[in-house]
Amino acid sequence: MSIIVKHPTIRISLACVLGAALAAASSATGSERSGGGWYTAKQADRGHLLYNTYCGECHRPELTGAMGPALIGKPFLDKWSQKTLGDLYSFEHNAMPANNPGSVPQDKLVAITAYILAKNGFPSGAQALAPDVGMDRKLKP
Repeated sequence: MSIIVKHPTIRISLACVLGAALAAASSATGSERSGGGWYTAKQADRGHLLYNTYCGECHRPELTGAMGPALIGKPFLDKWSQKTLGDLYSFEHNAMPANNPGSVPQDKLVAITAYILAKNGFPSGAQALAPDVGMDRKLKP
């Protein structure tokens, strides 16, 4: 189907509207198409609250480390960049919190992991992070 528009002002406006619509559609679905999303934004938001409850005391609210190492920035990314999401999740599940390893329920730990990923620049998407999906992905933002 084609539309013929003869008036130059309408033609330019129509082209701008169509271009903006295509750009919006592309940016809204870009990470889902490329598989770039790691978690949902809602999941990371929930993880933020849970992180403060379960992790903030040792790793600081800013994730910069205190009694535990920093969970944000170059040192964290360097440590985990050759490992998988499953490696990170397994470590968290089996070793954290240090004073009671394995005590954080799975649904809460997944949300905390989503928050840590978000703070390290990993993109959100339409698919929620789950302990049985995509765990073989290398941890590179």
